[in-house]
Amino acid sequence: MPPRTPTPQCKLFPSHVKPQLTSPALASRLTAVRHLQTTAPLPPPSTPLPPVASSSTSIPTTKTHSSISHLPPIVPYNKTSHLASLPTSVPEAISLLRTQSTESTGIYCIARLHSRTFLLHPRDILTLPTLKPLQAPGTTLRLTRIQEVGCRDYAIRAPSADGKILRKSMDWDSRTLPNIPTEIAECELTILEHTRSPQEIRFKMKRRKGYRRTIKAKHGWTRLRVGDIKLAAASPEGVELGTPSQ
Repeated sequence: MPPRTPTPQCKLFPSHVKPQLTSPALASRLTAVRHLQTTAPLPPPSTPLPPVASSSTSIPTTKTHSSISHLPPIVPYNKTSHLASLPTSVPEAISLLRTQSTESTGIYCIARLHSRTFLLHPRDILTLPTLKPLQAPGTTLRLTRIQEVGCRDYAIRAPSADGKILRKSMDWDSRTLPNIPTEIAECELTILEHTRSPQEIRFKMKRRKGYRRTIKAKHGWTRLRVGDIKLAAASPEGVELGTPSQ
């Protein structure tokens, strides 16, 4: 946009007197200022717009992105058919999970770690308070408290996944609920680094008490990389299936 031309000095006239533009240069200058305060209309598009799909015609399918081309297509959800196809054994449940996911894509797990519950996907970076005992970067840790593992439409849940609801009717000593065994699903975490947060400065005082304190703190954190979520190749003996859900 060109620089705005400075407006000429204005003079005040009575309401019954109309100012006369004695100079043609001044008139052209005011005209130029008016043109600068307006915007030109947008040019018409160079390419025609796509046709609008009516209600009677189906919307054309778009080209699948290369990064998700290996995943199965999205099918319409039918609650009746899904409830009728729920598995009753471990091999059936694992086979359903494998049809919609792989070890590194399309799968998730809910695990308990450091007194917190986390929803984890492969290749995620998890930040936790410093884990003790301190392990060197590159150390591999295995999750032992996996509560749920699933994909887009199916999931295998352990009784501990509903612990928040079940423990209300249980005694304090009976709150330890079983998790998904490592023979069915396992996931490993790799320690990336041990770091500290920026310094936090807090000032505390008490009125008329002479109490003044400046508290400086840096919190320690451990960053971990989530590995592949591996499912069992076959059903192990003596392992029962939890309640599958959608």
